[in-house]
Amino acid sequence: MTGLRDAVLTGCLALAALAGAAEPCGPYRVGLREYPRLYQRDADGRFGGLDKDFFDALAERSGCKLEFHLESQPRLWLRLTRGDIDLASWVVPSEQRAAVVRVIPLISGRMMAVTWRDAGVPSEAAFLADPTLRAVAIRQSLYGPGYDPLLARLRGQGRLSEVADFDNALRAFTGRRVALMLAYPWSLIGQPADFMAQIQLTDWHAAAPATASGLALSHKTVREADMQRLTVALQAMRQDGSLAQMLGRHLPMHTVKLLPP
Repeated sequence: MTGLRDAVLTGCLALAALAGAAEPCGPYRVGLREYPRLYQRDADGRFGGLDKDFFDALAERSGCKLEFHLESQPRLWLRLTRGDIDLASWVVPSEQRAAVVRVIPLISGRMMAVTWRDAGVPSEAAFLADPTLRAVAIRQSLYGPGYDPLLARLRGQGRLSEVADFDNALRAFTGRRVALMLAYPWSLIGQPADFMAQIQLTDWHAAAPATASGLALSHKTVREADMQRLTVALQAMRQDGSLAQMLGRHLPMHTVKLLPP
């Protein structure tokens, strides 16, 4: 029955999308952030990763013209709020963000606490107990129901450094200016072996739900007919397995879960 229901839903959405297909879709501006394995430069300086493949496939399936714009996390949310950016990837939904964008959940993963082994902070309680320890986070990012309250508490205590992107967060951590950063485990793949031997990745909130994220569509700038076209394209990518294959090419599948529609 679930398969039949999904097929009927996809068919209805497809008919609605075709009704508006005579009009051009886009061009829409896609805000992308540099992040390991999602959108990063190769040795020749060209961008690739999951985001590149995802939006290329989404444009082909939907017929929508998409333009890539590289932004920092804080700048991305400023432009989304202003209506200068139309789409963004892997956005963690929240009540506040719902006023700006519609988020179609796609994947979930568990955020990990990254600490130095020699710091002696095996838990959140141990970290909080030492007022000399600081953390780093990417400004305007959400880290999930377990870690967001922790970051808010550290911010209130003056123990949180906030930076524009993952590279700056990693730089602050590797420079020992902070004792804690939060990251998905796959974001550290490829780091030097001696660095990996000195750190530990711990799930401080194993009982909390995993962090879900997905495609964000601007309420202000994306036409309803085009939202339907993009939704149809995503549904097709789920059903034929191409989205799962794409995830598997870029991320270790044991670290992420493809969410149901």
